[in-house]
Formats: sequence, structure tokens, C-alpha cells
Amino acid sequence: MEKSSLYLRRITISAVFLSISLVLKTSFSFYIPLFGQNGMSIGISGIFSIMPSILFGPIYGAIVSGLSDFLGYILKPMGTYLPLMTLVAAAGGFIRGALWISLQNKNSRNMRIIVGIFSGILLLIGISNIVFLSADGVNSDFYNHVQKENINIDKMHLISKMLIKRTINMKNPSMNLSTYIKLVTSGIIGSAVLGIFLLIADFFISKKFFADTREGLIPQLLIAMIGSGLIVTTLNTVILRETIYSAWKALPFALIWIPRIIEEVLGNTVKAYFVATLLAVFSKQQSLNGLIKRPSMESKYSSKNM
Repeated sequence: MEKSSLYLRRITISAVFLSISLVLKTSFSFYIPLFGQNGMSIGISGIFSIMPSILFGPIYGAIVSGLSDFLGYILKPMGTYLPLMTLVAAAGGFIRGALWISLQNKNSRNMRIIVGIFSGILLLIGISNIVFLSADGVNSDFYNHVQKENINIDKMHLISKMLIKRTINMKNPSMNLSTYIKLVTSGIIGSAVLGIFLLIADFFISKKFFADTREGLIPQLLIAMIGSGLIVTTLNTVILRETIYSAWKALPFALIWIPRIIEEVLGNTVKAYFVATLLAVFSKQQSLNGLIKRPSMESKYSSKNM
């Protein structure tokens, strides 16, 4: 297939996915309020804006993701338009495509082992933090029964020292200490449990419904989509907090960030299985399979045309 024809067909299909995404975004999406603002967007339009980055690589992913954000705002304005958010969306599409290209041929079993080890480490850290904080007597009421000037952190464990140093001079030290304790204990343990749950769910769902797809499809998709989603959500949270949602500045960053991260992880997990289904269907079409970007694919086309 000639390069010009290859790129034209990719552009055409990407435009179709973009159109579907925009229709769904303007008709079947809504926002969940977060601390008095439109903090989280819920919808299925992302499934189709994700596809070009998975099928054709990071450049197509960046263009479609950026256009989806920009045109989506024009068609259905919500709040203030921030060009920086469009750039972040484009960067997210690029990162997603790059991660998928680098991961798609990795061994599925090894990927699951890595996720399992990482989740196990998080679980161990969360449990250890509970033990250390309890041993040092650091809890949500710590500042209510201890005078700040009498606090001696020299003999405390590292996690206790870090939390006290971080919160002791804050405007509401007790409230902020309570928030950070939850983050380093139940927050970390919750993330570990979620990782283990996703690992188990992926194993059974992949075996039952995606047994005929390429080896390692689901784990790689989950890592590519969740990894890029975490980066985009973190950057967007910083941008919103520092620009139009000034009320968020009065709250600890993690308090705003964690609900958005949870939504991003759960949302992308669900989307990954839809994307896997579409990718499997796409790959089975002989006329379309040759369009999919894979490692070293472009060089093969170049060598054929020489």
C-alpha cells in the first residue's frame, strides 16, 4: 500500500471516529459536581477519540484528542475555555499512542506479574504506614491533644515525621493531617486493592471474552490508557485549581486529585474493554488490518515502495 493512500485512509477513519466522539460528547455526556464545580465528566465519547491513538499511533492520537476537546467545547460550551486544557488533551493522546506502540507486543504474563508486584508493594506500604503512625500516636486528633511546641519527632518513624513537618504550620493542621493520614493509609491500600481487583478481573474477562484476540491485548491497553489518563487528569487538576476554580486552593491538592484519579482509573478500565473489542473487530477486517500502526510497520512500507 502506498504511503499517501495509507495516510489518507487513516485520516479518513480518524475523522469518522472524531465525528462519533463529538456526537456522543454533545448528546450523551454530563458532569459530576466536585467541591461546588463541574469536576468530572462522565460519558462514552472517549472510547472513539481514543481509537486513533491505538490504531494509528501518537500523532493521530494527539490530533484527534486535541480536536475532540476544542470542537467539543464549541459544540457544547461548559464553563470557561482553556487552551491549555486542549494542549493537555492532545498530549494525552500522544502519550497513549506512544505507550501502546511500545507495550503492545510485550508478554501478557510478564505485564500481569509487574502489576501484581506493584500492587503488592503498595499494599505493604499502606499497612506499614498504619503500623508506624499508630506506634507514634499520630492520628486525626494528634494536634488536639499535643502542644505544637512540645512535639518531638526525632524518635518517630519517617512517615510520621513527614506528615507532621508537612502539616504543623498549616492553617488547619488537624484537618490537613487527617486528610494526609487517609491518603497514606487507606488511599494507598485502596489503590493496591484496586490494582489486584483489576488484575483478577482482567484475567477472567480476557480468558472468557477475549481469548481469540492477540496475546496481551488487555493488560497493555489498561496500562496505556490508565497511564496517559493519570497524567492528563493530574495536569488538568493543577490547571483548574490554579485558574478558574480558585475555591479548590483552600483544599489540599490530594483531596481534589484522588476522586478525579479514581474516576479516571475506573472509567479507563471500562473503556479499555470496549476499545479491545473494537480493535479486535478492526484487526479481523483484511482491508483495514493493514492500516494499524505497529512497531517497525512504517519502515516495512517504505522498503516495499523502494
